Amino acid sequence: MAFPQPRPQAPQLPQHLLRTVECQQGAVRAVRFNADGNYVLTCGSDKSLKLWSVSRGTLLKTYTGHGYEVLDVDRYVFLRYIW
Repeated sequence: MAFPQPRPQAPQLPQHLLRTVECQQGAVRAVRFNADGNYVLTCGSDKSLKLWSVSRGTLLKTYTGHGYEVLDVDRYVFLRYIW
């Protein structure tokens, strides 16, 4: 008689606040991490994208000039901003 396989455990997310970043973008519409988690892009209602270093919590670059508020960013566009 075979026993059922145990269900895999879901990864545990942190249960406490790790870092707060003051991005001053108005409403933040999206937050996107790159694949290895070193960088993050925030999309804001101030018509800008901001690239951040996750480990340092510092702003690396601001991309402006969008005609409307930025609602989201595609992962392929994200790669272009980093490299």
